[in-house]
Amino acid sequence: MTRMEALARKLASHLTSFGLASLLAATLTYISLAVPGRVSAVCANVGTPIYCPVLAYGFPLPFLADNQGISPVGSVARDPLSVLIGEDDILWGRLAINALFWMLVSIAARLLWLRRRRNHAPDSKNELSVP
Repeated sequence: MTRMEALARKLASHLTSFGLASLLAATLTYISLAVPGRVSAVCANVGTPIYCPVLAYGFPLPFLADNQGISPVGSVARDPLSVLIGEDDILWGRLAINALFWMLVSIAARLLWLRRRRNHAPDSKNELSVP
């Protein structure tokens, strides 16, 4: 195997790991919509915006908030279709923080898993060989 092939394999391995961590982070971000919370949002905007607490979902920061104008008050549709069509408000900054949080969690879990596997792997030098 040439040096270039080895580099290509290593790059492919890193990209695969990053892709899997991203997929896990996206899944965990979506699953976090099971956690309710509250955020301040504009309830009325006649002249001066008026802020009030609204129902929101997400963890560690709520990022999907009840839209006072479109969806029924006091409800947040968390199914994928409602999220995609914009029935409720996606708070993009909070969503980015949540995605980053879950990405770091998935990377940390992967590193801990690899460390654990490495520590519990049999060491061929220390094994007793039977003649």
